[in-house]
Amino acid sequence: MPPLSHPEAIDSREQHPQDFRGATYLLPPPTAADVLRYRYHHGVNLGGIFVLERWLFPSMFESCAVGDSELDAVTASILAINVFPTKEKWEAHWNNALSSGEIIDLAYRYHVTTVRLPIGYFTLGDRFTINTPFYPDALRIIYSGAMEALAKLCTRLYVAGLGIILDLHAVPGGANGDPHSGTSSGRADLWNDPKNLDRLAECIGSLASTIAVNQMPGIAGIQICNEAIADAPGAFDFYRYLVNVVSGIDSSIPLYISDAWNLSAALDFTASINRVSQRLLPPVVVDTHKYYCFTAEDKAQAPAEIIGRVKTELQEMLSRSDNVVDHGAVGCVVGEWSGTLDPETWSQAGTADAADREKLQKQFGYVQSRIWHERASGSFFWSTNSEGRTSWTWDFLHMNGHGAIAVPAYLALDFVVARDRRGRACERKEALKNRDMGKHIKYWHEVAPWQQFEHWRYEEGWELGFQDSVAFWEMRLNQGIRGARHGADKIGLLDLWILKRLRDLGAVGKFVWEWEHGFRQGVKSAQQALISCKY
Repeated sequence: MPPLSHPEAIDSREQHPQDFRGATYLLPPPTAADVLRYRYHHGVNLGGIFVLERWLFPSMFESCAVGDSELDAVTASILAINVFPTKEKWEAHWNNALSSGEIIDLAYRYHVTTVRLPIGYFTLGDRFTINTPFYPDALRIIYSGAMEALAKLCTRLYVAGLGIILDLHAVPGGANGDPHSGTSSGRADLWNDPKNLDRLAECIGSLASTIAVNQMPGIAGIQICNEAIADAPGAFDFYRYLVNVVSGIDSSIPLYISDAWNLSAALDFTASINRVSQRLLPPVVVDTHKYYCFTAEDKAQAPAEIIGRVKTELQEMLSRSDNVVDHGAVGCVVGEWSGTLDPETWSQAGTADAADREKLQKQFGYVQSRIWHERASGSFFWSTNSEGRTSWTWDFLHMNGHGAIAVPAYLALDFVVARDRRGRACERKEALKNRDMGKHIKYWHEVAPWQQFEHWRYEEGWELGFQDSVAFWEMRLNQGIRGARHGADKIGLLDLWILKRLRDLGAVGKFVWEWEHGFRQGVKSAQQALISCKY
């Protein structure tokens, strides 16, 4: 709650006639690119296409491969079948690992809005691999067509109505020591080598430049790195530097940062970046990962206990959102999650038979996806495309087939129904606004009867919040999202969208908080009118 003024305070409109009254109505409506970037992301990872992992695509690993990483696979392939056959094999994998039928299923059957696409620094061109393990001539030949393949895949996804977050999964030196960082070095040398940091900055800048000139359509954001090690030295300083790098290229591109296994610290950092006063900086979103099958704590708990834990997740978001004006904007996505539990966890399920176990399994996945939808701005299941799956709990298509993922119902609406709901919501708009305005004015009159507020700001914020919600909802109806055949969207990164609108508006003054309160309530009332039920 904002601090209250002295009882003798006067209405600030009398002292500041340049109070931007009416400016709200001059803001342009959300664009298709805005909707792709700021909507709720019901998503999935496309793991193993541009950054190989043996367990996802074992056929890409020759018998002589000594490890499980991309470098192990490509090196073994060169030894086994030579350079140019390996080049053909890799290009066939990039182009065919995700079929057209699978893309159609993701968009129209499983109602995905956005994919998280892991890539490596070696995907972007050999100028980024100098003095790295991927610079030998043979590897430069093999990866010479990777960037073209990436652009083609992004285009195929985009024309189906899908947004893409490009995830620098494999970075120079490694953000962590795991094989999914591109090598089996076991080291996280990104953080202690300035040359690696500089090279990654060049990668991010190059990607931002490519996106800025629309050479790669449908990009919803760039993730700087994947799963940074805990307490990565200098990580936040490096993130801040990259925010400024991208700001000089295209400040509209959202940047995603790894929380380095400390969500609270990452959210606090992004709140310091996502300030209304810093108008030229890109929005920054936190990526956190949620797995329940790896730690000793996970293995010591029964399925029901872990499901209980899930229901308490992301409390960090609940305590930090909802006050952009004073505290900055925060946004969080669950960049990776799965339906997998460890065998030790299942051993504590008591006498559960196969039917009971499947019920618990479905509940585990369903509860996760519900919590992510309620408390985060998006979630991305790991993973969809895999030939080496050993359990359907790692497979997005099978998880959906088992009813273990909750799909927000509005994503599956027939256009006729979505259009009807839009019409009904717009018919109720004035009544809803009058109701909400009345409650707002009554509340503050009772709390501070001496204070003269600027309730016109609340009304203007409410109007824009309602209008923007409708615009997100109808973007598919109006063919703003290419390839869309059904469904609607809602604002997902709400704090960051409010930040964008406040920056666009340029509003100042101590009562700007009323505008934000109004905007939030306008969004809430519109979404309640448009979405009759959550699922």
